[in-house]
Amino acid sequence: MDHWREAALLLVGHGSSRRSSAREATARLADIIRERHLFAEVRDCYWREPPFLSLDLVSARRVYVVPNFAGEGVFTRVLLPEKLGLSGPRTRLGDRTVVYCQPVGSHPRLADLLHRRLLDRCHDEGIDAGGAAVLVIAHGSRSAEPSRTPLEVAARLRRFGSFAEVATAFIEQPPFVADWPGLVASPVVFAAPLLISEGMHAREDLPPLFGLSEPSGGPVGVAGRTAWLLPGIGRDPEVVSLILEQIAAADDRDDSAAGK
Repeated sequence: MDHWREAALLLVGHGSSRRSSAREATARLADIIRERHLFAEVRDCYWREPPFLSLDLVSARRVYVVPNFAGEGVFTRVLLPEKLGLSGPRTRLGDRTVVYCQPVGSHPRLADLLHRRLLDRCHDEGIDAGGAAVLVIAHGSRSAEPSRTPLEVAARLRRFGSFAEVATAFIEQPPFVADWPGLVASPVVFAAPLLISEGMHAREDLPPLFGLSEPSGGPVGVAGRTAWLLPGIGRDPEVVSLILEQIAAADDRDDSAAGK
């Protein structure tokens, strides 16, 4: 990690041209990392609002780019690398080296983090997890190939065996989250959005589906169930460790490719 002190980190969020809250999670995570003095420079930047994604935001000769997205998709696979002119996980651009890391949401420990959050909520609410359902909610896509991250997270949660049911639902593709009462049968439901930001989906689209007016809350009686809507995963401070581990994993891949 010593070489990080001479490098820059660009933490890339989606952002929103309409809601300033969409940047809050990414900006907060960048602030936490900046305060640790691990890198020479740490900047948060965004796809849809300023400061827009650009290598001009930092001056270091080695730059780590980490998409603070909930999983792999067209943005992380195509749009962000194209915007920066990258040719792969490691790109030389003049006298600079740009290391493109895996998105935060694709970290294999994401499911473990969510599992702990869910069990903690069950404990706090006096709920038997074995009688409850978990609904993993993701954005999805109407046109591009969707991310496999939510399916993988749900599969890992099932393997833990803590909950009666684990189902997935999407905002932009079937099975739609609006149809959630038909996706799970348990009388107690924990809705867990795999959303990094708290933009329109988190603040406007999801809460009414669970009888709420805020981005998270419960218990609430809705559709004959008792439901909780958890905050988006981007609020969790432990996401910082996932970001740093994605950078370390990119370094490991660099070393392996160089035969070290």
